Amino acid sequence: MAPTTHHFNLDPKQVTIAALGLLDRQLTLGSLPARYSELNFTGGVGDVINVNRESRGIPVVAGGITAPITNPITGDKNVFAAASDRPLPSADRKAPTGFINESRFPVQLTTLAQNSTVLSMEQVAFDLRQFGSQVLSKLTRGFAEYFDDTTAAFIKANINRSSLTAGQKNAIGGDVSVTIPAADGTAATLSKRALNIRTALVDARLALNLANVPASERYLIAGPEVEAILLKDPEFVAVDYSGDTNALRRATIGRIYGFDIVIHNSFSLEMYLFHRSALFLVSACPAIPMGAVNGSIQNVNGIATRMLIDYDFGKKADTIGLDTMYGLATVKEDPDYSVRGTTIGEKFVRGLKISITEQPAG
Repeated sequence: MAPTTHHFNLDPKQVTIAALGLLDRQLTLGSLPARYSELNFTGGVGDVINVNRESRGIPVVAGGITAPITNPITGDKNVFAAASDRPLPSADRKAPTGFINESRFPVQLTTLAQNSTVLSMEQVAFDLRQFGSQVLSKLTRGFAEYFDDTTAAFIKANINRSSLTAGQKNAIGGDVSVTIPAADGTAATLSKRALNIRTALVDARLALNLANVPASERYLIAGPEVEAILLKDPEFVAVDYSGDTNALRRATIGRIYGFDIVIHNSFSLEMYLFHRSALFLVSACPAIPMGAVNGSIQNVNGIATRMLIDYDFGKKADTIGLDTMYGLATVKEDPDYSVRGTTIGEKFVRGLKISITEQPAG
């Protein structure tokens, strides 16, 4: 008997890897959080995964050297001192032993995200020519849009310093508020609007610096309204002039004061600034069910996704779907974290919000 042949010879493992690669390239806001994933997770939605929080640097101690060699033959420049004449160090010069103290914090898997498509035998036989562009890219595009919208909602709800006390805000700064004049089409107003925004960004940068937030991988998330103000600012240089197509694909329109600017329609007159480590996306996949015709679980760039392939005998149709369990969390500091003698503790300081208010003319 001749072996069964298929219109598409799909290797679930390779298809899942390709799907995750497409998803990673299609993400905008969803690409910003740090990621952690687990494969073959034995729990379910609502369970908690403990994730390591990166420790701070191990302190360095400056040590001295032994005393210089002295020549015992005083006044004779032709006689050299022996190496054994160098005195032994009298104090212990061993560096104090550091410890990589990575504490753990819990992230709950709150949601099972999934989508699927049904392919009838007529579609498979007559309509499908390129599985990747016709099917796979549509599945991953839906996931990318979902994760972008979900991340946007999480940023709006959680990126702020409202939990800090008045004393802690005095030490490292809190959220920033700024008022800008309403647009009236004049050059003076355009300049004033941009100047106020840039002044607020400097205040926000100061607050992040005071909290020892790393200077690299900082993001400024804003909506089209803020983008228009910045692009009309003669002091702002957009990244599209540099030909950086990767940045444009990620919706990154430029850099200002060390922040990569990312624009998303979920935001209006507001800005959120944070380091990449401020957010954590944890994903996990359960095992492939015994009743599935075929399937694969893969992890690419910290995103765990399961692909299932099944067959409906009644409708004579294939079903192909992607799913993952995930949870989003903000990363708070260690309990003993302090700045300039002020105890901060387990508070969120790796990001903040800039509230913008338009002041009508007059």
